[in-house]
Amino acid sequence: MANPRELRPRPPLVIVVLGALAVAYLVLPIMALATRVPWGRLVEILTRPEVAELIGLTLSAAVASSAIVVLIGVPLALAIQSLRRGAHIARLLVLLPLAMPPVVGGLALSALIGNNGILAGALDVLNLQFAFAFPGVVAAHVFVALPFVVVAVDSALRQIDSEVTASAAGIGMSPAEVLRKITLPTIRPAIATGAGLAFARSLGEFGTTITFAGSMPGITRTMSLAIYLERETDRDAAYALSAVLIALAVIVLALAFVPTLLHRSPTPVARTLADMDTARLRTLTVPEEPAAITARADATTTAFPAGSTTAVIGPNGSGKSTLSGMIAGRLTGAEVSVDEVRVDTLPAHRRGIVLLTQNPGLPRVGTALDILTMVTRDQRRSDQLLDAAGLHPLRDVPVASLSGGQAAQVALLRALASRPRALILDEPLAAIDVHSSARWRALLRATAGDRTTVLVTHDLLDIAGLSDRIVTLEAGVPVAAGPTQEMLEVPPNDFVAGLAGINRLAGTVTAVNADTVTVEASGVELIGLPTAGSALSEGDSVVATVLPEAITLRLASGGEKVPTSARNHWVGEVTDVQAGSASATTVVVGLGERLVRASVTTAAVVELGLAPKSRVELVTKAQAITIHPRP
Repeated sequence: MANPRELRPRPPLVIVVLGALAVAYLVLPIMALATRVPWGRLVEILTRPEVAELIGLTLSAAVASSAIVVLIGVPLALAIQSLRRGAHIARLLVLLPLAMPPVVGGLALSALIGNNGILAGALDVLNLQFAFAFPGVVAAHVFVALPFVVVAVDSALRQIDSEVTASAAGIGMSPAEVLRKITLPTIRPAIATGAGLAFARSLGEFGTTITFAGSMPGITRTMSLAIYLERETDRDAAYALSAVLIALAVIVLALAFVPTLLHRSPTPVARTLADMDTARLRTLTVPEEPAAITARADATTTAFPAGSTTAVIGPNGSGKSTLSGMIAGRLTGAEVSVDEVRVDTLPAHRRGIVLLTQNPGLPRVGTALDILTMVTRDQRRSDQLLDAAGLHPLRDVPVASLSGGQAAQVALLRALASRPRALILDEPLAAIDVHSSARWRALLRATAGDRTTVLVTHDLLDIAGLSDRIVTLEAGVPVAAGPTQEMLEVPPNDFVAGLAGINRLAGTVTAVNADTVTVEASGVELIGLPTAGSALSEGDSVVATVLPEAITLRLASGGEKVPTSARNHWVGEVTDVQAGSASATTVVVGLGERLVRASVTTAAVVELGLAPKSRVELVTKAQAITIHPRP
C-alpha cells in the first residue's frame, strides 16, 4: 500500500491572490534593496575598522538581550499560565511594548532608569549606569524583544493538554519535576522560536535605543543607528550594512524555526503486543497497603473502604468526574481523608491517589519507556513492567506515535507503576480493543484487594465484573450505595435499572393475596410475586422489577381483550425502538409517567411495523414480576 497523504481542501482563488499580493509586498522591497547594494565593494566596506566595531557591538547587544529575555520571559509565561485571574491583563501588558511608538519606549526607560529617573539614586549606589552606556542598549533591546519570547512560550503552554500535567502530579511527580521533565521539553521549540525572534528584533532595534542610550560610536551605536546616519553621507555603506542585517536576520530566523521545520506529524505504529503476565505484573505494582477514603461535600459523605472496588455511576452531569477530581486533588470543595487523615490541603502529588481518565494524559516528550521511567525512576523496572504487561513491543515507540488504544494501555500501566494506594479509573478501557480490555479486566480483578479502586463507568460489564460496591450519584449527591449484586438486582433508581437492563417500577401495595401482590405504580397496576421472606401489607412502598425478555408485546387490539393466562396487561405508546443486536431489539413503551422496555426479535419489530407513536399492549405473567420492599 502506498503511503497515504492527508487531503487538504484548496482555498478559494481570491484567498490565493490576496496571499500572493501579501508575499509580494514583503519580498519585493527587499529584492529592490538588493539591487542597490554595492556587491563589488561589499568586502571593502565590511572590513573597515568602524564597521567591524558596529557589527561586534550589535551582535553583543543581541546576544545579551536575547539571553535575558529568555531567562525572564519563560518564567513570566509560566507565571501567566498559573494565574486564575488577571491573565488577560498580564498578556495585554506584555504586548504593550509592541504597540507603543519606540520613542515612547525610550522615554519610559529614561523616566525609570535614566540619569534622572525614578531609580537613579539606587543605581548610583550600585554604581550602575544605563543611559548613554552599553547596558542601556541591552536594556532597550530587552524592553522591545521580551514580548516575542513571552508570546511564543505562552502560546505553546496553552497548547499543552492540562491532563498531561494533572496526571503527572497524580502519579507523584512534584511541580519541579513536571516543569523539568515535561513542560520545558514540550515547549523547547517555542523557546527557540521566541529567542530567534527576539534576537532578530534586537538586531534591527532603533527608536528605543537612540532615545534612551543615544548613538555614541563604539559605545551605543548599533548597525541600525549607523545605517540611519550613513544614508546621508555614504549610501553604499548604508546599503551594505542593510544587506548584512538582513542576512543575519534570515540566518537567525531560519535557525529558530528549525525545530518547527523538522517536526513531523506522528504516525501510529502497528505492533503486535505480547501476552500479559498477570502474576508478575501484580508483584511489580502492588502497594504497601490499600487506603480507606472518605469524601465529604455538601453535607454528604461518600466512603470507599480499603481494598474494595467501588463503581461510581450516575447520568451525565451527575458529578462523577467532579467527585473524582476532588478526591485526587484536582478540584477543591470536599473534605477528603485517607485512613482518617485529612489530605484535602495537600497537593495532588502528595496524596498517593492516582486518577486516570479517558484521556491518557501522556507527555509527548519521549518513548513509552521514557514516560514510564519518569514514574519508576528506574529504567530496568520500567522494562520489567512493559514486559509483564505485554507492552514491550512499544518500548521504543514515541508517545506521539502511539495509537489511542496503545496510549490508553501505557497510561494504565504508568498509573499502576506508581504503586498507588488508591486508584480512580474514569472509563479507562473505553479506547482499548476487546481482547486487550479482557486482559486488563483480569488484572484488575486479580489485584482488587491490593488497593482501593474507584471505578467511574457506564459499562455494565465493568460494574458487574470488577466492582463489589456501587455508589450512585444524582446532581452531585450520593443517593444510594451498597453491594453490587444487591444494587443490580433491586435498582435504587431508573438510571441503575437502565444499566442493569431491568424494568423498575416503584409504587404502593394496594392488595395482598395468598401468593401475589397488587401494586399501583404511577397509574400502572401490576401483579407480581413478593420476594421470599418479605411480609408486605397494603400501603407499603415497594419496587417491582421485571426483565424486558419477560414482556410480550403485541399491537393494541382496540379494546378487545385477547384471552391469555398472563395477569398483567398494559396498553401504551412506543416512544423509541433501539437496536440491540442482529436478533434482538428493545422497544421502549410509555405507560403514563413510566417507561417500560420490552425485548423482542427484530423480525417481530418489522412484522408488527413498530415505530414511535405505535399503540401496543404489554403482556406479562405475575411470576415474571418480583415485588421488593422499598429500602
